[in-house]
Parts: sequence; structure tokens; C-alpha cells
Amino acid sequence: MKKGTTIGFSLFIGGLILLIIYDLYLGFEEIIKSMDLIMGILGGITILGLIILVVSIVIEQQKNKKETLEKIRKEDLEP
Repeated sequence: MKKGTTIGFSLFIGGLILLIIYDLYLGFEEIIKSMDLIMGILGGITILGLIILVVSIVIEQQKNKKETLEKIRKEDLEP
């Protein structure tokens, strides 16, 4: 995995784990009654990790596509 993919995946999984732990800590009813700053920060970390993960995967796919097209000879691409 590339550096961006690793960072995005780590933030996404870390955010999910922290949200689960925090939910268990406060209890289900407390979460519904009040959204506080910590919940917002943890949700933000999770969303940021997901965005970084998706962007890095798209960039990696584009690089692989470009490298593959460069390896194919031009004669093979023409009809």
C-alpha cells in the first residue's frame, strides 16, 4: 500500500474504533441526548480518513492505468 492509502486507512479505522469505544463509554442513551465536541471530532477524523483513503486509491488506480497504457505498444492500440 502507498503512504496515502495507509494514512487514510489508519485514520478511518482508528476513527471507527474510537467512536465505538466512546459510544460504549457514554452509553447509547447519552449519545442520543447530546452531541458534544468529542463526538464531532471523532466523526471528523473518521470522515477525513475515508476521504484520504478514497482519493489515494483513485490516484493509485490512475497511475496504474497510465503505466499499463504506456507498456502497450502504439501499434496494438490502433485498429
